[in-house]
Amino acid sequence: MSENKNYSEDNPYVIELIDDETGETVPFEHLDTVRVGDDDYIVCIPYDDEEEEVTEIALFKIDKDENSEDCLSQVTDEDLADKIYEEFKKRNGDKFEFEN
Repeated sequence: MSENKNYSEDNPYVIELIDDETGETVPFEHLDTVRVGDDDYIVCIPYDDEEEEVTEIALFKIDKDENSEDCLSQVTDEDLADKIYEEFKKRNGDKFEFEN
């Protein structure tokens, strides 16, 4: 996904990403940026200001494109996703309620 720097005025943590396959804009709420190994990842949830319960998260690696600009690629490796999520839970145990 490509990053679009348009942030919502109502929620400054909302980022809009452009789906590279469809070209559609998809809003996500940025919860945290965590480092695993030598790489940085952002932890997001699909943004819906009417949704009260979070049922899924999205994990993106911060990469560089051919112009050395930041871009995001979705994490699809389950083992890596588990490591990122565990680091996120350690850093945010006091902010969020996690299921076991």
